[in-house]
Amino acid sequence: LEVGINTLRNRQGYDSTGRCALVSLPKHSYWFDFWLFVMFDIAFFLVMYFIVP
Repeated sequence: LEVGINTLRNRQGYDSTGRCALVSLPKHSYWFDFWLFVMFDIAFFLVMYFIVP
């Protein structure tokens, strides 16, 4: 039964001591994701504005 509880905790994002393991800060910066989204957004706008009509 203890193994099943630990498996369920790990599946829900808790470590073996019961503390939540998903609260820790991410290890990489999201600036790359932000600028990738901005560039995609500009490219999508240009395609929709100039090519589609």
